[in-house]
Amino acid sequence: MMNLLVQSGLMLSVALCGALCEQLYPTERNAKLPRIYEYDDFYTCRRRYTNFVYCVSVSTLQADTSNDVWKNISHLQANRRNFPHDQFERGLCLNDYHAGLTLDHKTPNLIATHLYQKIYHQYGLYSHTTTESCWTKTSFEQQLTFGEYFFVFLSICLLFTTVCATWIDFNGGSKELFVNAFSIRRNMQQLWKAPKPNALPFLDGVRALGTLTILIVHSQLPMIRMPLWNTEDLEEQANHAIFPLVNSGNTHMIQFFFTLGGMVFGISCLRHFERYPSFKFMYFIDKLLRRLVRLLPAYMLIILYQATWYKRVKRGPLEYKFDDYCLENWWSNLLFLNNYIHTTKPCLQFSWYLGADVQLFLIGSLLLLLVWKWPLIKAWLVRLMIAVAFFMPGYIIYTESIEPTMTFDMRHALAELRTYDHFLKYYLPSHTNISGYFFGIIAAMFYTKIVSTQASDQLLPMLQKFLNISLVTLFGLNAFTILLPFMNIDKQHSLFHATYGSFLKSSWGCGYSLLFLVLALKGKSHVRDVLSHSLLQSFAKISYCVYIVQYTVIYGLYTNFPIPLVYGGFNLLILTSAALLITVICALLLYLAVEAPLVQIGNKCVTTLLGECATNEIEIKHTKHK
Repeated sequence: MMNLLVQSGLMLSVALCGALCEQLYPTERNAKLPRIYEYDDFYTCRRRYTNFVYCVSVSTLQADTSNDVWKNISHLQANRRNFPHDQFERGLCLNDYHAGLTLDHKTPNLIATHLYQKIYHQYGLYSHTTTESCWTKTSFEQQLTFGEYFFVFLSICLLFTTVCATWIDFNGGSKELFVNAFSIRRNMQQLWKAPKPNALPFLDGVRALGTLTILIVHSQLPMIRMPLWNTEDLEEQANHAIFPLVNSGNTHMIQFFFTLGGMVFGISCLRHFERYPSFKFMYFIDKLLRRLVRLLPAYMLIILYQATWYKRVKRGPLEYKFDDYCLENWWSNLLFLNNYIHTTKPCLQFSWYLGADVQLFLIGSLLLLLVWKWPLIKAWLVRLMIAVAFFMPGYIIYTESIEPTMTFDMRHALAELRTYDHFLKYYLPSHTNISGYFFGIIAAMFYTKIVSTQASDQLLPMLQKFLNISLVTLFGLNAFTILLPFMNIDKQHSLFHATYGSFLKSSWGCGYSLLFLVLALKGKSHVRDVLSHSLLQSFAKISYCVYIVQYTVIYGLYTNFPIPLVYGGFNLLILTSAALLITVICALLLYLAVEAPLVQIGNKCVTTLLGECATNEIEIKHTKHK
């Protein structure tokens, strides 16, 4: 059963690793075409010439219907899954072509003239060229900024505090909060600590597997944007007949996390309501503050790194391909609005999920607050959540006139989807992802109700049948994506697209919630034992740090990899393995030095603050009573 869960997220990785070997358009492979990417070796240029000048330019061809090469290109241009073959990307060591050259305002014209003549001589086609970026010796001699010094200072302070606290703890120990919080020994003990007896540890195991899957997929996606020798092999896989099914599985993998988050949060709140029936609004304030205490410290440190040192790590011929805007737009991340604001110029692009998750947490808190205050409305609230879960995605698809699911367009992929309306208006916003979170909360309500009434033995067979039906429905709806490219349906206010897209997205949230619910009620099973393994439990505890540090590691690796490279299983294995290893190491260090200690200190402060507020409230009531 868990294989079905994991495979949906791994499908894109399998595709990119070469599992798909057939081609939808076999004639395109043999078409005679110019290379899209040609790069002189940047590092050789830098070593060979003291005053080197290296530039990356993009040449766009002008149409010529009488030219045989252009006929092949225009044939491929009709298929949006292919690369834009009318654009050539060239990395030039200008010192190889012009001795004694220096970088000045005439350099772009010199490059344009050189490439214009070369392209016309080779292919008989006219072109115009844009220089994307140039590098010289001075590009690597820039002085450190205040922000970079501050990051180094902060990192040294954290390291020094951690080392000192660990040394004190090993030499007699201390009851001081800072020593206990920053001690590596104590934090490692917490990392391997067994879960509470009344917890559902398999959910942490599920989160660990989901995070690992996302990390693998994200480690391979930048390959699409890399200069490749064999672009035709990547096109071959993108044009495979079942690629839309693969793409749908990858696109909707995020619903796994929203559903899981809704269920975990719902169970936590509903258990509290059972123990303390008396309504207290401060409970949700406490929940919010503790969530922010956990999220913000490590997040702020990574954002600071991205705004300062990241530009140095990525410096080189691929620098312009992996732009990050933390220096300008950091505030939208810290306010958790980055899935609505600056979506085309994001800071830490993968972190849009954190913004959506916090927003859904606030919506879920409001709904559960109503359940706690007025328990009798729970049934009506469940009906409302189901209605919204199905209505909202379809409404956005209809009003925005977008596709029912994310389709693969190579031009959008090369721009990191920042030019793709479906990604910006449907994939990122929290209101279009609300179905998964709502289904998670509904599953939590059913779970607590079934456990409190001890009706699991009676209801489990029925829930398993519902799970089987939902999985069949989910597979059928996703398999239908294979037919979508052949259906000429106008997406302008399309009721068909709205209905299909709504059911497609909701099927993932519904399927995940039923799966989690069945596993929670099953009691002991081999699957639950595997998911509750201590290794997965420990990985789940650092999963947040893994998620926020992955962008920095993955893009840092890709921007420093020799280019052009060969697209294939070996290079994917090397890059993915390196990304996994370095990300986990960095995440562990971030957890031990930042997240774990500051969460302990922050939670202590929250407890003290809310305790004082409660004391003041009691004193005020007592005074009024007198």
